[in-house]
Amino acid sequence: MTAPTDLIARDLRSFIRGDVDFDPVSRRLYATDAGLSQMEPLGVVSPRDAEDVALLVAYCAERGLSVVPRGMGSGLNGAAVGAGVQVDFTRYMNSVLDVAPDGSWVRVQPGLVLASLNRHLRPHGSFFAPDPSSENHCSLGGMIGTNASGARTVAYGATKDHVLALDVVLADGTLFKAQPMNPDHDHMSAFLAGSTLAGKAFSVVLPELQANRDAIYARMPRVVKNSCGYRVEAILGGTGISGAAASSRTAAESRDAALRPPASDLAHLQKLFVGAEGTLGIVTEATLNLVPLPATRGIAMAYFPSVFAVGEAVPGILALLPTAVEIMDSRFLTVVRKNDSRVDAMLPEHTDTAILIEFEGRDDAELDDKFAVLRRHLEETAALKLVRATTTAETEHLWKVRKSAVALMQRMPGPRQPLPFVEDITVHPTELPACVDFLQKLFDRERISAVMVGHVGDGNLHTRPVLDPKDPDDCRTMQLLYDEISAYVLSVRGTMSGEHGDGLVHTSRIEEMYGEEIYAFFTRIKNAFDPHGVLNPGKKIGPQDTTGSLFDNVRYGPDYGTTPQKPLLHFAPRGYESEIERCHGCAVCKSEVATTMCPVYKATRREHASPRAKANLLRSVITGALDPESTYGTAAMRTVTDYCIECGVCAVECPSQVNIPKLMLEAKSRYRAARRGGPVEMLLANVETVLRAGGLTAPLANRLVNQPLLRRLVEPVIGIDRRRAIAPFARRTFSRSAGVRAGGAGLGPDAPSPSGGMGLADGAAPADGAATPGRAVSGPPAPLVAYFYDLFAEYNDPALALLVERVLVAHGLRVVIPPQRPSGVPEMLYGYADKAREVARANIAAALPYVKDGALVVSAEPTASFAFKVHYADYVRGTDCSLVANATRDLGELLLRRRLDHPETAPNVGPLRTTRPAAGAVDGDAPRARLRIGYHQPCHLKAQQIGNPAVELLHEIPGLEVVDLAAGCCGMAGTFGMKVGTYDLSMQVGQPLFERVAEIAPDLLLSECSTCRMQLAHATGLEAVHPIVLLAEAYGL
Repeated sequence: MTAPTDLIARDLRSFIRGDVDFDPVSRRLYATDAGLSQMEPLGVVSPRDAEDVALLVAYCAERGLSVVPRGMGSGLNGAAVGAGVQVDFTRYMNSVLDVAPDGSWVRVQPGLVLASLNRHLRPHGSFFAPDPSSENHCSLGGMIGTNASGARTVAYGATKDHVLALDVVLADGTLFKAQPMNPDHDHMSAFLAGSTLAGKAFSVVLPELQANRDAIYARMPRVVKNSCGYRVEAILGGTGISGAAASSRTAAESRDAALRPPASDLAHLQKLFVGAEGTLGIVTEATLNLVPLPATRGIAMAYFPSVFAVGEAVPGILALLPTAVEIMDSRFLTVVRKNDSRVDAMLPEHTDTAILIEFEGRDDAELDDKFAVLRRHLEETAALKLVRATTTAETEHLWKVRKSAVALMQRMPGPRQPLPFVEDITVHPTELPACVDFLQKLFDRERISAVMVGHVGDGNLHTRPVLDPKDPDDCRTMQLLYDEISAYVLSVRGTMSGEHGDGLVHTSRIEEMYGEEIYAFFTRIKNAFDPHGVLNPGKKIGPQDTTGSLFDNVRYGPDYGTTPQKPLLHFAPRGYESEIERCHGCAVCKSEVATTMCPVYKATRREHASPRAKANLLRSVITGALDPESTYGTAAMRTVTDYCIECGVCAVECPSQVNIPKLMLEAKSRYRAARRGGPVEMLLANVETVLRAGGLTAPLANRLVNQPLLRRLVEPVIGIDRRRAIAPFARRTFSRSAGVRAGGAGLGPDAPSPSGGMGLADGAAPADGAATPGRAVSGPPAPLVAYFYDLFAEYNDPALALLVERVLVAHGLRVVIPPQRPSGVPEMLYGYADKAREVARANIAAALPYVKDGALVVSAEPTASFAFKVHYADYVRGTDCSLVANATRDLGELLLRRRLDHPETAPNVGPLRTTRPAAGAVDGDAPRARLRIGYHQPCHLKAQQIGNPAVELLHEIPGLEVVDLAAGCCGMAGTFGMKVGTYDLSMQVGQPLFERVAEIAPDLLLSECSTCRMQLAHATGLEAVHPIVLLAEAYGL
């Protein structure tokens, strides 16, 4: 009998060295993957090693519990979703264990991400060949579980062709090394006759497989790739397509080998576990075959008037041994043309279908020869045009076009979205044109849209009909489409699972795909390895009473509903719920390579920290799966919300552009409404009060704030970690220096009062040494900018704000400084929505008169400009807010645009007047004439999507070498990196950046963000300044 959940969790914590999470929030975060399936697990364990896994499985087996292995949760068919104890390998078991000296193989743990592996292997001159499009956010364990492949399967094969050995925990908790064995060797006989679970299980599998090999092969789908059922044919089928062997085969030989692998002298026991989705054993370590990196690659795009014209051309293309042949149908091209003018310009008239073709070669000359042969071949077909990429940028763009399909479709407005329930159809390559034609006619008949892309070389189509999974009528259409498409695929001996696995979605159709006899063999295999149904039940071998319905265990469906919501921030009617539901769980936000998001997830590798976790949690609240009243104020909710540091990058990089930062501000506000903040939180949310007090007592405060003994004593009171250096306070604030009193301060030629109102206050004057125009400009009055300086410039570095003024004036601008409040971001971050709204209204009101007179709003602090552009609209409605947001510019953004549009007003740029010693120089060393600068782009600047304007401006300075660090978030995130509980995490988040700084050894660090500069200086010991400091010096100010 199953023990209560809390008792199970307590038992597991007594012997599991990893994490054990059985609370309601954690269970909801693991209830889904990237597809439609949903099933709440009993709990979640993140093991530290294989021993943890073995102990867990043994415990569960004794108590009748099931175990569900999970990688990144990026699968589409529910293979990693289940009601048992989920095992998350990605947090701790994610390492490269060993690489062969010659780069021919690698040993890895299952939680390692594919892109991270290939990055690690690059210095060895090798890579792991299977290449799913989710390479940045899929784990090796997940790839093994589903027999994943990708665009280059036509050349390199699938995952099963590259697995050399596996360490597996079996259903009784025993460890087994699955590797090739000689069936005729005495060791094999002893193994099969032994008492181990592995020996007993293989004694059932191998004799039957050897006796019925031909009959089994005859019932296999007639496809090049297959993830449906158990891949028993691979056990006796040799190594398949792998490594250098792939490039020496003709396309026909490769397809034939995949359809019927050649006999082997060995029994490749490890291959039974590939594609088995953890139903026969749980992989804890894998030894994988590696392939040499190609010397060069090249791609081209070919355009055709119909999909049948593609079908006529493809055999000749495959004969040329391409490494990838990708198809894009007319519906996809229509979507792309609307979003990419370059694609629209490339498409010839009457284009219906396009294919992308990639070749590899020993050198550019060999590639040129291959493309020349390809061009001659296509001239004999109905192809309309062939466009070859000639630069790296063009190559990346064409691949980006192909891989953008889902991302573009996911941004569709409205409830209908592209849904992945028939997205892995695979037929023989010769059947592909007819299959595409069938699908297009079916979608036209049902009057629905869909997008189709796929791998021509192996007959694999990724098809996503656009439907609303919450609408009962659309749900009926989904089921109808699934039934008709699976019947068609069966009729041509294809498979519904080419490379993504069966999971909960396709398991009910496996018997139909293979027939009763083969399915019975699959069932005997499952029962031999897992007689009590411990390992990932319901996958591969389904329950007897399965209905075959798509809606048995789904996050949405005809019965889906939400409870009425009253958000504290501003959303359109039902906008809060819709924003939550837009997250489809793709796991791109968990990418370890190629994205900046999510810095906290990258540091912790904890699901709770991922952006999708936030959406999953809030969806559970709005649907009533978690009670709103008892959830918003819980510690578990606080944990998830605190993991969001509001960098804003995920809203930009998310394929669906889900506004997770806004959702988290809402959740933080609700938490604060349910739970009053403590003294530390109130202090940090009102940090201006602290800074003002420090300024008033600056001489004394500056002597005391970094005294170790005092910091140790006050740490529990103020909540700031004693290891964090506090920036010195200015004796005179910027607003006092600039003469800002009741009104605004003006600077520059004829600085005006807005609408005849606010100008210099009585008796106020520009500061001593204030800037003068860079050069006299005739014509109309100089444009006006309203400068908002924010906290750090006001209380810690007023000299920086004065430099900002001087540089603005030097660019021929008039500067006015409205009476203002700090940006209000601390209040937002700590959930004080009413106070944040008050600040937003005050600053909008202060800026509005100037904006209405045509002025721009500018800030040198990215957090402030981001608040004006983005966050204020979350708290304040109306056109006034929009006017101010649209008029706001970050300082670098404004200066670069001014320099490009009005070069006649730009100041002359000269060499820096000062010299700084080289990094690491000692007293007496000669100064370095050329400065090497390490530039760090703050997250709040990246989130504004304005590029790197400061870097472009700095490139104009003679003798300056600027290196864009491009290593992600620094980890400071305002007060996040100051607090006792998060200081260490902030340093962990910034570690890749700090390592990058050490690698390039700059003389000076630059960043626009004040707290980023504090973190960089603290972690590296180098000076960190705002880019404006060097610009002002180069301008001679």
